[in-house]
Amino acid sequence: MKIMLITPKSTRGWPNYCPPIGLCYLKAVLLRAGYQDVTVMDLAGSEIEDVRGIIREKSPDIVGITSFTETRHHALKTAAIVKEVDPKIKTIMGGVHATLMYRQVMEHYPYIDIISLGESENTAVELMGALESRGDLSKVNGIVFRRDGETVVTGKRELIKDLDSLPFPNYDDLDLTIYKEGYHFGRGKSRFSIVTSRGCQFSCIFCATHPVWGNWRPRSAKNVLDEMEWLVRDHGAEIFSIADDLFTFNRERTIEICEGIVNRGLHIQWSAQTRTDCVTPEILKLMKEAGCKVLQFGVESGSPTILKNLNKKEKIDVAFNALTWAKAAGIQTQCNIIVGGPGENKATIKETKDFIKKTRPVYIGPSCLRMFPGTELWQRGEAEGLCNESFFLTEQECIYYTGAMSFPEMLRTLSSLLLFHAWTRGLPGLFRLAQIGLSQLSQTPKKIISGLLSRK
Repeated sequence: MKIMLITPKSTRGWPNYCPPIGLCYLKAVLLRAGYQDVTVMDLAGSEIEDVRGIIREKSPDIVGITSFTETRHHALKTAAIVKEVDPKIKTIMGGVHATLMYRQVMEHYPYIDIISLGESENTAVELMGALESRGDLSKVNGIVFRRDGETVVTGKRELIKDLDSLPFPNYDDLDLTIYKEGYHFGRGKSRFSIVTSRGCQFSCIFCATHPVWGNWRPRSAKNVLDEMEWLVRDHGAEIFSIADDLFTFNRERTIEICEGIVNRGLHIQWSAQTRTDCVTPEILKLMKEAGCKVLQFGVESGSPTILKNLNKKEKIDVAFNALTWAKAAGIQTQCNIIVGGPGENKATIKETKDFIKKTRPVYIGPSCLRMFPGTELWQRGEAEGLCNESFFLTEQECIYYTGAMSFPEMLRTLSSLLLFHAWTRGLPGLFRLAQIGLSQLSQTPKKIISGLLSRK
């Protein structure tokens, strides 16, 4: 049985920096289960029509396609082409969007045969066994399929408790040298991603991590270090991006990973993301010693009102301390900022600017507040008449929360934050804005047009 796993075309103007780790995990577990003909195709930088020739050439029996909300239309078009080439191919869709919007997908897109819900490694092995033996799909937990014209949702799949039980991602089909660092340190160098934990303990109203991945679940420090060492030894890895939502949630594990990097002599540089209430001066000093160059904090706002409305459960003074400690440790900081949260106005934006001026992060990552299915913000948007599920039947990439600010207002505010941040850092900031900020803005017009089209 020939299995092909596809990442479809990415969003417009947004380069792909990372290999499709989720699909590479799926390949690894399928190989371990005895399925030898499994191929991962990263088509994020390709045109959708390219898949037609690939399917004709490879003739897979099963095609699995991952889906994110902003690329759902690309994933769906990819599946449609697969069925056009060979209607006998079984098409399976997974990923965040299919997980959260499975009923709509099954009702409106007949060329999707099966949906795999949420964390899919164990599901994939069972599902392939059922398809190969023509067994009863209703006995496979964690999937959605059609039977006699009706949508069938099987039992809930339990999340994997022991993530160390998973094999390392299999990258055999990919040219890892194409994944480059495009923003922070080591720009242009090969960038290796690693996931050391899944899920999150928190429930910010704009984030779908908890609904899909559940509470924070870590891999052991040894398991993480073994993968890092493997990537350094076998693939020449020098730069790592730790892709966790919350890397430093457990203090002891963070210490063990950092000490292990030093003791094993890995000599790597890396970045990570975490919350401001999950670091200490001692942890940050050790992270720096272990090669941490950039630490991203989901600060989101300098306004206590906005933080409360976003359910961040963080305090401004805690955020200030975290950035101050990171700077003292020699780690470059990035503040991710959300514009347009419930209650946003000129006063709250001024509070955010005051926070930026006070902390002077090396980078900021401002974005307009988007509404994703499965989040509390989406429910609020529906109640306020700002969105409904019919949006996902369009090809527009994202929909913004406009309960506090109009979309043009958010764009103007975002631009002002970028310029303000550059001004606070003087010549280095202005140079950085010219080098990176304007480059990012040049990639944005199609996103802006898409956003404007989504407003009535």
